[in-house]
Amino acid sequence: MFRLTEDLRFYLFTGKVNLLRGCLSLCDLIRAEMKSDPLDERNVYVFMNHAGTIVRLIHYELGFYVMYEKRPGNGRFRKPVYDAKSGKYKISYTDLTCLTDGLVRTEMRLSDSLQ
Repeated sequence: MFRLTEDLRFYLFTGKVNLLRGCLSLCDLIRAEMKSDPLDERNVYVFMNHAGTIVRLIHYELGFYVMYEKRPGNGRFRKPVYDAKSGKYKISYTDLTCLTDGLVRTEMRLSDSLQ
């Protein structure tokens, strides 16, 4: 329980999102905007507020939604570059770690299936 590992697939929601919304409301965004299934236990969905001060992750595991939230004590997260060609992209575990640790990568690779 409560496991985020590199064998999971991480997807960043690139649209505008109000993080005051609850888990089920964010799941509606996953279905409608990302055209994906939030019940797929292999997927983790990443949401970031516009200011870059909050990151939330939603993951379905063992019959329950789990929502993680990270807020820096000061400063902001840097949003990865969005790829308009694919419409969405898979974030590697390494990229997610860099994002939530406040590091900036100069390169992000898209999964072959998403290009």
